[in-house]
Amino acid sequence: MCSPLVEKIVRERIQKEGLPNFSRRNFLKLGGVAAGGLAAASLIPQRKAQAQTAAMGVTDLSHIFATEMPTYTLGETPTREPFVTVEANGFFIQRWTLYEHAGTHVDFPAHFIADGETVDIYPVENLLGPAVVIDIAERAAEDPDTMVMPEDLDAWESANGEIPAGAIVCMYSGWESRWSSIQDFRNPDADGVMHFPGFGPEAAEWLLAERDIYGIAVDTLSLDPGNSTTFDVHVAICSAGKFGIENIANLSSIMNNQASIFVGIPRWQGSGGGPSRIVAFHAADM
Repeated sequence: MCSPLVEKIVRERIQKEGLPNFSRRNFLKLGGVAAGGLAAASLIPQRKAQAQTAAMGVTDLSHIFATEMPTYTLGETPTREPFVTVEANGFFIQRWTLYEHAGTHVDFPAHFIADGETVDIYPVENLLGPAVVIDIAERAAEDPDTMVMPEDLDAWESANGEIPAGAIVCMYSGWESRWSSIQDFRNPDADGVMHFPGFGPEAAEWLLAERDIYGIAVDTLSLDPGNSTTFDVHVAICSAGKFGIENIANLSSIMNNQASIFVGIPRWQGSGGGPSRIVAFHAADM
C-alpha cells in the first residue's frame, strides 16, 4: 500500500482533485446508480445482522495502546511516529516500535515454555469462552500483595455453580483505577519491587487440575503478584497450553452477568504473545 508507485499516483490525484474526503458527491463518483444499488443491497444483510444482535451487548475490556502507559519493565513503552500523512502523501500510516508484552495483551505458552505454542498457531477456537470474574477488590485495597486463592474460586462456585468448561477466569482487583499513573500502577517499593495482586499458584493449579479452562486474566501487569520472583503462575498456565491476559479492563461491567470473552489478537508470527483487543459479549440490558 505504501510503495513509491502508489504514493506517486495519489500525489497526482491530489494535485488534480485536492485532498480526498468523504461526501455524497464522491460516493456518486464511484458508480452512480450502480454504486447506489450496491449500497441498497448491502443494507439487507446489515439489517439482518442488526436484528440478530439486537439482544446482545458488547463491552471493550481493553486499555488504549499508547506511548504513555504502565509496563512491567521500565523502558518497554512503545513509540510511534508518522510514516506518511494524508496532507503530504495522500494517506496515513504510522511507524510503531513496540514490545510484545505491553498494554492489554495475552501471554501464550511460548512466552515461558521452550517450544510452546506461539500466537500464530494457537487454536482459534480456544480464544472465545465464558467469563468468570473473581472479585478480590476489597482485599486488594488493603493489601496490594493479595492473591486469588482456591477459597475465592470455591466462593464463586457456591454462588454461581461450577466454573464452565472453556472458561476464561478473570481476577478483578480494581487495579485499573491506577492505570493513568505509571508509578501507582507499578507500585514499586524503595527497592524497586512491585506490589500488585495476581493469581496465587494454588488457585492456578486447582483450575488446571479440576476445571477445563481456556485461560486466566488479570487487571494488573502480571498473572503472578508483583512481588513474585519465580513466576509460578506463568509457568503453570503456559505449561498447560493455556493463555493469560494481562492488563484487562472494565471487568466490573460484566462481573455479575453472564458474558463471553473473545481474545482478538493478531497472528503475530512466532510470538509468545502480543497486544490484543479483548471483547465481552453479553445480554444488552445488563
